[in-house]
Parts: sequence; structure tokens; C-alpha cells
Amino acid sequence: MAIVTVMGASGATVNVTVDGGDTLSLARAYAKTLQDTAAGKTFSNLRSGGNMSTANNAVGVITVGGAYALDGAYVNIVAGALPTDVTPASVLTAPVDINARGVTTPVDVIAGTLGGTTFLGGAGGGSFLATAGDNVFVGGTGNFTIDTGTGDDIVVTGSGNDTVNAGSGDNQIYLGTGSNAVASWGQDTIIGAAGIQSVTIYGGSSSVSLGSNAWVADTAAGSAISVGGGSTVSGGTQDMVSFTGNTGTIAGATADTISAAGDLVVSQGIGNSISVTGSLTFLNGTGMTTVTAGQSTIFGAAGLDMSVTGSGDTLFVANEGNETLDGSMSGTPLHAFANSGAATFIGGSGADTLVGGTGSTTMTGGMGDNLFAFTKGPSSGGDNVITDFGSSAGNIVALYQYGYQNNNGLQSILDSATVSGGNTTIQLSDSTKITFLGVSDLKASDFNLS
Repeated sequence: MAIVTVMGASGATVNVTVDGGDTLSLARAYAKTLQDTAAGKTFSNLRSGGNMSTANNAVGVITVGGAYALDGAYVNIVAGALPTDVTPASVLTAPVDINARGVTTPVDVIAGTLGGTTFLGGAGGGSFLATAGDNVFVGGTGNFTIDTGTGDDIVVTGSGNDTVNAGSGDNQIYLGTGSNAVASWGQDTIIGAAGIQSVTIYGGSSSVSLGSNAWVADTAAGSAISVGGGSTVSGGTQDMVSFTGNTGTIAGATADTISAAGDLVVSQGIGNSISVTGSLTFLNGTGMTTVTAGQSTIFGAAGLDMSVTGSGDTLFVANEGNETLDGSMSGTPLHAFANSGAATFIGGSGADTLVGGTGSTTMTGGMGDNLFAFTKGPSSGGDNVITDFGSSAGNIVALYQYGYQNNNGLQSILDSATVSGGNTTIQLSDSTKITFLGVSDLKASDFNLS
């Protein structure tokens, strides 16, 4: 516990108690600012009950507990203990209630009582710095900056545009209809159904419930976050994130459980579990990832190991590095495109299209009638394995732009095939290799040429 000495009435000083380092620097800055500007201000000791200031730059000083109602042009309020010769580091322990609804100017408040401070803000706005105890701030129509310490504080913003820096306690923050920004350092409950809300989570293990067009940045772990339509969530580890509106975006999440009632964009995540009622757009994610979605457009990244279940089509585009797409539980078509890395594609019961690239690709079509496609050009030349080509009479290999429909080209490829151990390997003119596991009797009817 620290003590910050603030100039008071008639040249006296007031000891403001600070019970956490997160508000100590702010308290010292407040004390210095008040001292530097003291010459132009009128100081008075406030009494419990009503207080009226007729001065233009009034400073109210509170040194005992009680309820204080203020009217007039107060620009500063200080709540703390008067030091004595016997106890120069004396502290205020009684609760203080300050009703500043009648204050007509922006007012800066510092309250350091271990008994906690309740403050009602007015239309003039200002700042509220609570350095000790468990505190309550209730805003009005004015714009406030609210800073609290290590106590378990309650903050209720009004219709103004407020900035809340909640300290390391277990805080309750209720956001009003204004445009509010919250820095959460504790294990907080933050609720804001209306207004424009921006929340940054530093402490973790918090509960955040916001309305539409909210923005949440999570630098910690273990929080439960719910946001409305048009909202964006970034960062976070092992969070539960729910999007309740038609659209949403989440970026940079790690090991999160993510759900969305509408369409969702997920970018640069690592190892998340994603459930989307509408359409999913997935960009550059990696790690072991599960997806359930109505329809998915997926652009992978190195190290992505994805299991997808879709009620609509899934488009998957692999980029560099090793990637796996397991759609074995999907009953709708997969359209998967390999690239330069090692890709593994596993289809489900739909009619899938699996496309080879420049790297090594292992393709399992699944129970549907599937198309395995290869196109001559800069995206071809890889080493490919089809594991279950013979499992369905409807499976087809498509060879595009090779020209094998001319001059008996396909038959020449089949005649040059290598059969070993019941498997058949063919090599195309661009060095693309295709190995058909369990197939020793490839026929021209197994191919589609164009």
C-alpha cells in the first residue's frame, strides 16, 4: 500500500491511499497537476450533505466518510485522509459517496479511501480515479475516463463516450449507449448490448457480452466472449467465442471454441474448433482444426490439419507446406486444390473434386462418385496417390490440356504404365505421376480428356 500526498484546502495536504501499483503513477500525475495549477483554483473542505460552489474553478476536498452532493463549477475533487503529527501516513477507511450530477464543468476526481467510493457522474464529464477499496462509478450524459485499482469495482457508463481502465480485481462493467472503450485487467464481467463498444482483455478469464459492431482484442486466455452482428474479435487463447448476428470476423485465435449463428470470417487461427450455421471463410489458418459449416471457402497454411463437416459445398485451397483436409464425415461435395506442399485430401459421401498440384498429394475420394483432376501447366508436376479409385465405378480421372485425346495419346500413357504389387502408376508429359492403389487394370474409360 502506498500513500500519495495531494494539495488540499488552505495549503493543507491530503493523503490518498493507493492499494495497487496499477494506479500509483496516475495518482502521482494527478497530484502534480493539481499542485501546478493550484494558483488559479479555490480550495474548500466539503461537508457531508449538500455543497454549492460559486467559484469558477473550485476544488472540493473530502477528508471524512459520508455522502456528498455537489453543485457548481467543481474542477477537482480529492478524497483522502488529513495527515497528523502522530500518524503522518494516516489513511481514510470510511466509505465516501459523491453525487456530482449537479456539477456543471468537467471534473477530475481522485478517491483513495479503503472503504471505497461511490461516484455519480454529471453532464460535464471528466475523470474518476479510484485508487483504493471497492468502488462504484455510475455515469450520466457526460464523457468520463474511469480508472480503478485492485478492488472489485462496479462501473456503469451512461450515454456519454467513456474510457474504462478496470484494475486487477473482479470487476463488473456495464456499458451504456455511448461509444465506450474498456481495458480489462482483472477477471471481469463486461456487458454492453447497445452503443459502440471496444474491449481489450489483458487479465483473461473474463466474461464479455456485447451487441452489434463491437470490437474485442484478447491478449490473454480463458474468456467467454459473445458479440452481435458485424463484430470483430482478435487474439485470445482457449476462449469460448460466440457470434450471435448475421456476420462476424475473428482473427489470430488459438485453441478457441468458436460458434456463429450467421456467416463468419476466420483468419490466421491456430487449432480452433469452429461451428458456423451460415458460410465460413477461412484464411491462412493452421494446426489441428475442426469445422462444421453450412458452406466453406478455405485457404490453408502450412501445418493445417483440418476436419470439416459441411451441409453445403466446401472449397479448399492448399498453400505452401503440408496440409490435410479430412471431409470423411461430409455428405456434400468437397472441391480441394493441392499446391506445392504435401497435401492429404479425404472425401466423404458427396461427389468430390480433388485436384493435384506441384507437390505430393494423397487423395481419398470416399463413398461418392469422385473426380480426380490434373491440369497441365505451372500448377502441375506433382507426385500423386489415389487410394480408393476402384471403390466406385463412377470415379473418373480428368486430364486437362494434355492433348491426350489426339493421336492415341491416352493409350500411349496407359501402355507405359507401371504395375507393381497390384498398384498402377502413370506418368504424364509434365512429369506428373499418379499412382492408383489397388488398381491393376486401368482403362481409357476411367479418364475424361479435354
